[in-house]
Amino acid sequence: MSMGDDAYAFALRTALNEIRNACPEITNSFMFKEDGEVIAGDENTPEKTVRTVVDAFDGVLEKAEAIGGVESVTLDGSEGRANVSRVNGLYLVTIASKQADMNYVNTVARVLIPTVLRLLEKITPASLKWG
Repeated sequence: MSMGDDAYAFALRTALNEIRNACPEITNSFMFKEDGEVIAGDENTPEKTVRTVVDAFDGVLEKAEAIGGVESVTLDGSEGRANVSRVNGLYLVTIASKQADMNYVNTVARVLIPTVLRLLEKITPASLKWG
């Protein structure tokens, strides 16, 4: 990983932490590439949680290619909700409590993350090659 990649991961990790600050119902958030490579995660998300979710979605993403890929998936569980959204070629995962206003969570995430990605691309365009 180059210094540009480190700065990129740091900026995304900071953005994910800020999303959690704006939406306290979010318990975990992280981003990964279609090949399963994790790009960044917030400070509260354990690596084991990230790997479990990424591994679980591997088959889903593979099968979804037949219908043009995945843009967004929301899973409602007994204790919370998980949302996976495609943002600029990456997958953003947010896990939130049942009480979370997912419209608000998704709006904040879908505004903040692309803004950070555009800024980073302008600052260090060579290091932002995905896919």
